[in-house]
Amino acid sequence: MHLPPALGALGAFVLLCGSTSAQITHDVLADGFDFIPKDITIDVGDTVRWTWGLGLHDVESGVGGIADGIFDSGAPIILPGHTFSVTFDAAFVAANPVPGDVYNYYCTIHVPMGMEGSVTVNTLPSITPYGCLNPAGSLVELAGSAVVGTTWTVGVNNPIPGAQTAGSLAFLGVSVAPPLGFPCGIGLPGWHMDPLQPAGELLLSVAPPDPILTLGPSTWGGTGIPAPFPIPLPPNPALIGFTVHLQGLIVDPFGPHTFGASQGWRVIFG
Repeated sequence: MHLPPALGALGAFVLLCGSTSAQITHDVLADGFDFIPKDITIDVGDTVRWTWGLGLHDVESGVGGIADGIFDSGAPIILPGHTFSVTFDAAFVAANPVPGDVYNYYCTIHVPMGMEGSVTVNTLPSITPYGCLNPAGSLVELAGSAVVGTTWTVGVNNPIPGAQTAGSLAFLGVSVAPPLGFPCGIGLPGWHMDPLQPAGELLLSVAPPDPILTLGPSTWGGTGIPAPFPIPLPPNPALIGFTVHLQGLIVDPFGPHTFGASQGWRVIFG
C-alpha cells in the first residue's frame, strides 16, 4: 500500500514510541455500601482506579457474589485512600472476553447490600467526540473505519449555513496528546465555525512532537458537502489500540470569516 509521507511517518512514530499513548484514568470511589459512580464506560487502553473510602472493601470481578476470576484486589481491607487499578487495554480485552465487553464487579462484603458496579469497554475502533465550544457534526466519517490496513475517510464540514464560502480550503490535524484543558481546549478568538460566536477552540496538543500530521488542503463544498480526507492506515499491528486526536480547520480566503475550527475526535485504532 502506498502511503503519503506523513502517514508513513505515523507508522514510524508508533514503532519508535511503542503502542502506548495518552490514555485516561477513570476514578471510582468504594465508600459505605456503594461504588461511585456505579457504572462507567471507557475506551480500550483506559485505566479504572478504585479508591477506598469508609468501610471494609474489596473489588472482585463477577456478578452477585460469584467471581469470574478476571480481576481481584485481594482480601477486603479497611484503608481509606488505598487504590486498586486495572488497565483495560487491547491485550486485556482479548484475554478476558465477556459479552458486550461489560466487566461486572462487586464488593464481597457488601454485595448483599447491592454494592456492585460495571465497566463497559468501547470496542475497537473507537471514536469519542470532545470539545466545549466547536459544533457537533463538523467531523464525520465518510467511508470505512479506523482499522489498520484499510483506508478510512474523514470529512471536515462547517454545519453552520452561510458561515463560510463553498470552495474554501480544509485541513485535518492529528496529534498524539490532547490539548491542555481536555476535554475542552484552548480558546481562540474568531475560530468558531459560527461567526456570531466570539471564540472557538484549538483541540490538539501543540507540544512537540505534536501535531504529528497535518493533512490537506482539501476543498470544502459548502454545508453538507464535507471536505474528504482519505487516510490509508499502515498495516502495522503496533497501531492497534493506539490513540490519536483529530481536528479539522476550514480556511475561507473569500469571505469575512476566515477560520472555522471543528470539534475534536479522540480515536483509538482497531
